[in-house]
Amino acid sequence: MGRVIHAIMIREARTRYGSSKIGYTWAIIDPLVTTAIFVAIFSLLGRSSPIPGPIVVFFVSGIIPLFFWRGAVGQAASAVSASLGLLTYPQVMPADVVIGRLLLEAATTVIVFVLFLIGLNILLGISPTWFFGDPPRLLLATLGLLYFTLGCCFLSSSLARILPVWQNIWSYMSRPIWILSGIFFTLEQLPSGFRQYMAYNPVAHMVEWLRSAMIPTFDSSVYSILFPMTFATIALIIGLIIDRMLLLTGDEEIVS
Repeated sequence: MGRVIHAIMIREARTRYGSSKIGYTWAIIDPLVTTAIFVAIFSLLGRSSPIPGPIVVFFVSGIIPLFFWRGAVGQAASAVSASLGLLTYPQVMPADVVIGRLLLEAATTVIVFVLFLIGLNILLGISPTWFFGDPPRLLLATLGLLYFTLGCCFLSSSLARILPVWQNIWSYMSRPIWILSGIFFTLEQLPSGFRQYMAYNPVAHMVEWLRSAMIPTFDSSVYSILFPMTFATIALIIGLIIDRMLLLTGDEEIVS
């Protein structure tokens, strides 16, 4: 299974980035432009960072994880439909393709994050220590983000297999979720009345957890670790059940 997933990652990397002249550059340009736009808006409005520290640190700590989560879930939605030829091989299962795409997205995110750290240090003099406030806690939060994304990916992939329109639904649904997940605010700074509604968004809890682990001057007390991990587990179980039912019943083109 490990060899199959590794081969899928190489294939996906060549397909996604090798066929374009821009290639991996777009993976850097997209979050870079988004960060620059938000920093410019905050500067024009005369607003300061919601946390003690550089405003760029605040935005990068939210934008990079959100780009990873949204990108991975979107890739998972099209994983099976885009790999029907590959899935004719008995060694390759739908779960392998989902995991391969998730790991490729994770590897790409790590590269982008490192390049951001280098660029911020060279151009703005922002020390990388701004993003490693509590290393053990950050490691746990990063693993939590990976598990959370894994659960969402399996659910997204399975929904797309039984509901083809899911890819379009996700395309529209992911945008407001992305905006409402703490990209330009923290849960702690929200009024209590509004915060109780935002607390139903597990992605916002993940961002708050990561920021609290990353930024030395910020430590939120209003996020929950249990909620997003429970959500991820339920999503993973549902996704795996649908996957198993499709494989056992043969109600899908790849197993017919």
